[in-house]
Amino acid sequence: MDPAASANSRRINEDASVSSREIPGWAADTAGVTLRIKARVVTRLLQPHQDIEPQFISHFCRQTHSSSSDHVTAECAHFIIPQPYCHINHRPTWEEQTEQMFFHVAANHVSPADLDLLAQAFRRYTYTVFDRFPITELVSMEFFSIIEIPVTPSASTGRLRYLIPRDANEYFFGGDQDISFVQFNKGLRPASTAAVVGLLMVTTTAEDTSCSICLEDFEVMTKALAMPCGHSFHEGCLKEWLRRRNSCPLCKFSLPAAE
Repeated sequence: MDPAASANSRRINEDASVSSREIPGWAADTAGVTLRIKARVVTRLLQPHQDIEPQFISHFCRQTHSSSSDHVTAECAHFIIPQPYCHINHRPTWEEQTEQMFFHVAANHVSPADLDLLAQAFRRYTYTVFDRFPITELVSMEFFSIIEIPVTPSASTGRLRYLIPRDANEYFFGGDQDISFVQFNKGLRPASTAAVVGLLMVTTTAEDTSCSICLEDFEVMTKALAMPCGHSFHEGCLKEWLRRRNSCPLCKFSLPAAE
């Protein structure tokens, strides 16, 4: 965890008016790529005098494992995004934002179809935790995710296997056994090649501060690829995004889908 997050955790732990608890986690696997996720929730012990929007923070760690041993051979990369709590409560917005997060963390390591499945698993866990806590009680929610990537991932099968250990099953669902089930991908609709080729390059303006896919700032008066809705992104980022789905990362505008 970065220094700012650690300082925030120490402040919360020393605050007698709040309570911090660790939430049991679970795992999901597709094509040999595993997502492990757990949560930490801070709640108020007393009702506040004014409404304060809780904060949502997602921590990512990407690990690549050697095919010949259990040793982690690649560096571990952390990616933290503070988000207003209202975003997770608005599910269409949260769907778009989780896809952007996973794209930023693992797009160069995981196939588009498998990346979508892992994002779905992440959302299912966040929704399950979210439903347990009234918003008036919340100070913050933090989710800690590790994406474990083998050196040579298996071929995608379009399915995601959930592995929910006993403590998580008992906490969320009232059971006392480890459970496992499979979710099948309904299939993404990438944009048609002709639609992508027809997109126009534009020069960014003062309003275009950053690419919403990779979250990197645009350089002054740089070239970007624009959707017909007017939203602009780095050319490489948008083309890779449209290989996975045919809608704009920021709105519901859709390009013609591939056959």
